Amino acid sequence: MKFTSLNLRGFEDWERRRDRIVHHLRHEDPDVVFFQEVVFLPEISPYDPVHVLNRQLEYPHSQTTISRLQVGRDYPVYREGLAVLSRYPIISSEIIVLKQEEGDEHNRILQLIDIDKNGERIKLANLHLSITDVIDYATPQLAEVLDILKARGETRILMGDFNLTHLEETSSMWSERYIASTETPYISYPKTNKRIDYALIPREYVFDTISVSDDSLPDHRAVTVTVSPSAPAISRTRLLGFHE
Repeated sequence: MKFTSLNLRGFEDWERRRDRIVHHLRHEDPDVVFFQEVVFLPEISPYDPVHVLNRQLEYPHSQTTISRLQVGRDYPVYREGLAVLSRYPIISSEIIVLKQEEGDEHNRILQLIDIDKNGERIKLANLHLSITDVIDYATPQLAEVLDILKARGETRILMGDFNLTHLEETSSMWSERYIASTETPYISYPKTNKRIDYALIPREYVFDTISVSDDSLPDHRAVTVTVSPSAPAISRTRLLGFHE
């Protein structure tokens, strides 16, 4: 299966970016797209940007949760959340509010999506963790996400904006059950030459390809991975479309 994750940055510079995002997603043609920073700004549109994009992309299934009310720079407030587009039916969805650390101006959510791929239930998770510029809020949030899934007896394909420059440094929390896109070098946030967008996949899968978009979308590059059931002693990870 093929998955793409993109921090959408809401409607920022929308007229320039909208068609480029559509073009990129049509070219990649993922089965599922994970979006972060999906906003509702009635001053701009009565629809969120994923709804607008999907008028052209025409994915048959979608799930959007816009649950965070934030203080805005250009508008008094804005509403923000997460969204998924899927080629396969979404058979269940759930939103869990993550704990908010003292001093963190953002309250984050975890979007859990189950899809039906020809009778097989595929469990997915879309996440956008908090910024770690001064204080590391993202690591305890990631720990909470993994604890929630472990308590439920689940492993899921996780994708999104982790806001962690070195996800591999947290490997003690997930390496027993997951493998990460960190084994392939790429930059997803070119503004600071960092990698903060990732995929974590259960160990019953392997990465077949990992690629990133060019810089014409938002300030994040889209990250696209293809995964397949793991085969013993065979490593098929390779890098496609790598951009420095």
